[in-house]
Amino acid sequence: MPDRSFTISATRDFPYYRKVWKKVVVILIASAFLPLVVIGGGMYVYMASIIKHKTMEALQTEVDSHKNSIDSFLTERTMDLKLISENNSLAKMISPGTIEQVLSLLQNQLPCFQDLGIIGQEGDHLAYTGPYDLTTKNYRDTFWFKAVMVQGIYVSDVFSGFRNEPHFIIAVKRNEGKNVWILRATIMSGLFDNIVTQVAGNRKGDVYLINSKGDFQTNPRKGGKLMMRSQISPPGRFKGVQVEEKDSTITLTTWLDTVPWLSVVSVDKRNIFEASRKVRNVSLFVVLLAGFLIVLAILLTTDSLVSMLEEKRKNKHRLDSRLRRTAFLASSMKLSKGVFSDLNDILSNIHVTATLMKEQAGLANFGETDLMTGQIFSESIRGKNLIDSFIRFTAPKNPVIMDVNIHMILNRMIIFLKTPLIEKNIDVITDFQEGLPSVRSDVAALRQVFLNLLLNASAVSGANSSICVSTSMKENFVMISVSDDGPGLGNADMEQIFGLQHLTKRGDWGFGLAITRVIMERIGGEISVRNGEEHGLVFEIRVPEEFIGKFLDSELVILD
Repeated sequence: MPDRSFTISATRDFPYYRKVWKKVVVILIASAFLPLVVIGGGMYVYMASIIKHKTMEALQTEVDSHKNSIDSFLTERTMDLKLISENNSLAKMISPGTIEQVLSLLQNQLPCFQDLGIIGQEGDHLAYTGPYDLTTKNYRDTFWFKAVMVQGIYVSDVFSGFRNEPHFIIAVKRNEGKNVWILRATIMSGLFDNIVTQVAGNRKGDVYLINSKGDFQTNPRKGGKLMMRSQISPPGRFKGVQVEEKDSTITLTTWLDTVPWLSVVSVDKRNIFEASRKVRNVSLFVVLLAGFLIVLAILLTTDSLVSMLEEKRKNKHRLDSRLRRTAFLASSMKLSKGVFSDLNDILSNIHVTATLMKEQAGLANFGETDLMTGQIFSESIRGKNLIDSFIRFTAPKNPVIMDVNIHMILNRMIIFLKTPLIEKNIDVITDFQEGLPSVRSDVAALRQVFLNLLLNASAVSGANSSICVSTSMKENFVMISVSDDGPGLGNADMEQIFGLQHLTKRGDWGFGLAITRVIMERIGGEISVRNGEEHGLVFEIRVPEEFIGKFLDSELVILD
């Protein structure tokens, strides 16, 4: 019957502990997460803004540098033509083989030049070299001829012209006395496209040039081709780099200095802010990991403390209950001794009376009376013997130290457990060392130890299995090992298997094993456990040949 006082006290105490635990957990988590979120969030916002600002600055610098590279390319090609025209006379340039030689030298150094032409002031070709048949063409009415005659230097937009293919030209005018002539070169569009698209690199995006009307001057990666109208309406000329963010794209635009072309760089926002996204993901991961570790630490720590408090409280209630029960039993035993003594006296009186009645019945020769008095006599003797046995049983016993035959005790315990072993069809294999000497120890203690180990082995072993019991002598100790066919144990269970009330995963009940260890310590022996080579556990006992236990001399009864 459960102790009602313990049940009531537990009902009052333990829910209260758990309520307090929940409040403490909430407070600790809130106290830990609030600064974590504030500091972590603030750091992330600050770092993200810094990274975005630095990224945009770097991208604008790169776009501006790219614009300068295109301007430098066009300026240097213009200067190449200007130097050639200024350092050579018209007569020399139109002399046979000269213009071919000049183009060859230019192409060896800079393969961007496609052809060269010397054009007179009337628009006729005075000399030409290149892959096209343009010698008979007259350029007097073309837009670029009129522009170069006025400006002296001209870089055209991309147009088809007499070639019927998109191209653009660089032309310079030379005034040589009365002779006015133009040196004109065609730039290869493919090579120029490569120069323009270098800024994009491996990024997801596009780089191209458009003129003041919005026509493509280089081939975009997508959404159009050379000389087509783009979707961008060029604004008025401005200095520097303009940035526009739209959806998932960032567009940067800047005007070239040498020609009225707008450089357009369109990049994928995700690609540009990859670093910021990585910082965000790392920050989020760190916050989540830190939060998880904090929550785990709080839960484990507080739960462990509350569990310890609950366990202490339970132990206190159990101890109080046992103390009350012990006090009750102690007082009851005192009372019972008096009661049983009185009963013993009463039975003695009944016995004497029955004896007298039997003697009287014998004299009178009453048969039925003789039978009844004999029954009273027999029952009084039996009751008296039972009372004497109970009194002897409740009286304290001292350990008895004597010479003990280990094999005899083991065999008796195996025979004692014959029924449960037969029910599970468990075979007990004995490997006893012949000539094993007797030990001087407490026979009752050893009997209890062997019984506990055999019961434990039979409990964890399955049906149709075996238990091996072996003995050997090592130095001054008798070694007894009991191995079973059950599963092995991990390190955690192995460390606590002898703990009080510890139940292992395979079913070893620690209460019996704890008692076994205490008994072995009291008689001066040792007990250890290890996993078997293939399966199961092996319990090893070391019993000293001579008694070296911890009983007080007043407790011992030594039999020689």
